Amino acid sequence: MGPVSAVDATRGLAYGWVEAGHDVVERPMSDGAAELVESVRHARGGELVPVVVRAGVWDPDEQVPAALLHVPGRAGGTAYVETSAVLGWDEVGTRTAARLVREGTTEPVADLLVAAVETGAARVVVGLGESAVHDGGIGLLQRLGVLLGEAGGLAAVEELRHRLRHVQIDVAAATDRPLLGLHGAGAALAQLPGVGPAVAQEAERRVGALVDQVGSRPGPDGGPAPSLASRPRPVVRPTRDPGTGAGGGSAYVLAMLGGRILPGAEVVAAETALPELAGGVDLVVTGCTTLDGTAMHTGVVAAAGQAAMAYGVPVVAVGEQVQVSRRDGARVGVSATYPIRDAPTRGLGGQPGPPPGDPWDDIVRRGERIRRTWAL
Repeated sequence: MGPVSAVDATRGLAYGWVEAGHDVVERPMSDGAAELVESVRHARGGELVPVVVRAGVWDPDEQVPAALLHVPGRAGGTAYVETSAVLGWDEVGTRTAARLVREGTTEPVADLLVAAVETGAARVVVGLGESAVHDGGIGLLQRLGVLLGEAGGLAAVEELRHRLRHVQIDVAAATDRPLLGLHGAGAALAQLPGVGPAVAQEAERRVGALVDQVGSRPGPDGGPAPSLASRPRPVVRPTRDPGTGAGGGSAYVLAMLGGRILPGAEVVAAETALPELAGGVDLVVTGCTTLDGTAMHTGVVAAAGQAAMAYGVPVVAVGEQVQVSRRDGARVGVSATYPIRDAPTRGLGGQPGPPPGDPWDDIVRRGERIRRTWAL
């Protein structure tokens, strides 16, 4: 929630309730992008595995630490990786964002995937969100070919799928945008500060050509490849299938390799047992940075609301900005919405009111106000 982590925001909202003696269950949440690993670890424990990947756009040898969690269990358990730190989301709004769109690569996602598989996990959850890097997942595909010894890059889809057949790959997608098209991830780049329509259109054309190349690659005997519909795997439609644009197209390639693309917030809710917990409480308090249509459709707030709605439990949602009506919230089981900090008031003579306070303090104060209003 802004500069405050999901774990700390959860603790801040719960603080007043705990101090007043209420029984509180804290469950940090993620939409599948940032803080996926910490949210799952808070609920399930597990081992943080140190991973360093090559993620330098300007320096190919630059090493970047990444998050990988292994939760032991049946048949090797589950590994969780998040990719926001290696796909340039922090660069959005800077002067380098446009260059990142043009030259960035999804290769680091391959390094994370292989590191997750090497833990022995039978299932890997890959968190993917919006990304300034946008190569259609081709960097991921080519890097996987190198790491798994399947030379051929674009032609190695079937071979790589066979190599990964014993691992269930689930994409926790924080966005439902397809890869291509008017409402796709490429077109959405135009809305990002520092990018603009011209760069976005260039990326769309480039990725579209690469997707066509993957779909028309030679078959094993040198002849034409089988059509998508005739291959022994799910058809992946980059202009239509929700979520294929996540992670700069990484989700598209992972789906080509047999993975499932799932709504990220729903994946995290299931991994942290949120639906089961919702049946045993009197109130659910949730939140995100901006309470808007996306939050109420595919985000953390929607997942929490749907979990609580099954039991008739009221839900209160908070955000730094509130851009939805009460009716919007009611559709996903949200009874009330509040800003973390009330709108600033004008002082005497029209002078500006007090400056913004510490984000943690604001969250604690809002949590206490909710307690006074909603405590039974």
